[in-house]
Amino acid sequence: MTPTVAKVSLIALVAGAAFGQAAPAPAFEVASVKTSQDAGGRGDGGGRGIQQILGLSGRGNVSTSPGSLTMRGVSLKFCIGWAYDVKDYQISGPSWLSDGRFDIVAKAGGPAPEDQLRLMLQALLAERFKLALHSQSKELPAYALTVAKSGLKIHESAGDGPPAIRRNGLGMTAERISIAQFADILSSALRVPVVDVTGLKGRYDATVDFTPYIPLDSKPGDPPPDLVDIAIIAVQDLLGLKLEARKEPLKTLVIDHAERAPTEN
Repeated sequence: MTPTVAKVSLIALVAGAAFGQAAPAPAFEVASVKTSQDAGGRGDGGGRGIQQILGLSGRGNVSTSPGSLTMRGVSLKFCIGWAYDVKDYQISGPSWLSDGRFDIVAKAGGPAPEDQLRLMLQALLAERFKLALHSQSKELPAYALTVAKSGLKIHESAGDGPPAIRRNGLGMTAERISIAQFADILSSALRVPVVDVTGLKGRYDATVDFTPYIPLDSKPGDPPPDLVDIAIIAVQDLLGLKLEARKEPLKTLVIDHAERAPTEN
């Protein structure tokens, strides 16, 4: 690039900023949003078995690759949560947000990482569902994850590499996982806020098996087991971590408007 061209480009950039010209929001090049034939909504709450209740069934309703997103049998509330990277308890809106089920298949104009796909889905929801919302901080009942008085029962990982999680029956084996990441797993599994306040910065190897803590002699009509109680006992026994109930200020998305059905493709 010649000095003259570079100077012109710089002037254009500064002028654009001065007049408040923002870059256009990322959007999918093509997208299909349809009512799902999967009325049961396997992915986000309908007919959940114990593995899904404990958050151990994976995320089979969402598939991503660089530049593409596929969602099957998902509710609008689930889509909002994925697009804005928040949990369902952080979304305040009408109850019907969880009712309908939709299939979304969308592709960008080229390769795009997952954080860009989330932004693109935000734009798609605004276009097809006329979604409008705002963010605010709100105190919510939560659980703080601390180190138990008995002491931590897991050890820091010896090797390097990305975190790895293998699901085993009603449990999981994690390698090189941070306590903050484990808190996020618990939060998704229990559907309540779990905040890491341990102060631990390392990465750990841990194995969790909920099987011994789940009552197997329940009779038809008995209430389901209290998952939070199970987690409180199991996490302290197996990991040396403690879940303490408290209130925490958390980001909340307040839905101002949304349509029940998407506009046509």
